[in-house]
Amino acid sequence: MRWKSRSVAFAVCFVVGFALASIVLTKQTRVSPCVAYFNSPEEVLAALKNPEVIARRNMLSRLLLRPDVATVYYDYERDLNYPERADRARVQYVQLDASPEPEALLTFVRFEHPIALVFKKESCGWKLITALSSWLRFEDYPYENWLSLPEAIEPGIHQLLVRDSYGDSSSYVRKARLLRLNGDALIQVAEIEEESIEPVSGYEGADWSDVKRHRVNRYVFAYEREGEGANIRNEVTEEIIKLNGAVPRYSYWLETDGSWHARESNWSRRAATRVNLIGVSTEVLFWNPQEWRFVKS
Repeated sequence: MRWKSRSVAFAVCFVVGFALASIVLTKQTRVSPCVAYFNSPEEVLAALKNPEVIARRNMLSRLLLRPDVATVYYDYERDLNYPERADRARVQYVQLDASPEPEALLTFVRFEHPIALVFKKESCGWKLITALSSWLRFEDYPYENWLSLPEAIEPGIHQLLVRDSYGDSSSYVRKARLLRLNGDALIQVAEIEEESIEPVSGYEGADWSDVKRHRVNRYVFAYEREGEGANIRNEVTEEIIKLNGAVPRYSYWLETDGSWHARESNWSRRAATRVNLIGVSTEVLFWNPQEWRFVKS
């Protein structure tokens, strides 16, 4: 009988211990639905510019170490020891959709990559709904015009126009992506080539490295009006140019260290003269609400 009483005591203790552990584990894993929200966009801004390393590191982790953020370059290992303060950090409130409350757009530059964060006001606070970055290796720091807010579709509602550039020692391309907010996601509705420079095919003169085929697009957004749908009018000028002189240098002020810096621009910023005008063409893209993008007429 003694072994039976011991078995019963062991079973009772095991059940009680298991129940207590389950209760504790349940309490520990219960997460508030508002834990991912922020009190205000200004709270985020202050943390990104905070002189305390731990404040910046914690905020960057909350913003960018998320499974739904895949459009931003983020060097976690570099930030682990000493995350730099955000340069040119600004908050503005802008209407990005038809909801009553405007969204908050926080932009800043770090590691030479501009970043934009879009926040939406909800019952728990301000929710980060999307984050995006841009690749602008061939542009002048600090990329003042990397992001603009045109009214391309409806009056009073803005879209995000994000610029990217790429190239090499002989070619250069700059494009703009037009993004529209749809719920909690930014959807690309148009892509526009703003400028390109490339070698002239078949040209073998002594100055071949300076003679380029140049294409530049001057485009205008027109939101929908009575009797006319939203459209983008593109006027593309194509020409042969010759680059002259040295690559220019420029200076810029860094808020993070409070000093001026000098840097050389990309070769595409060299002065140029027109050798020959190839032609000027016009193309209009119209907004298609069924396809939810701009299409050719």
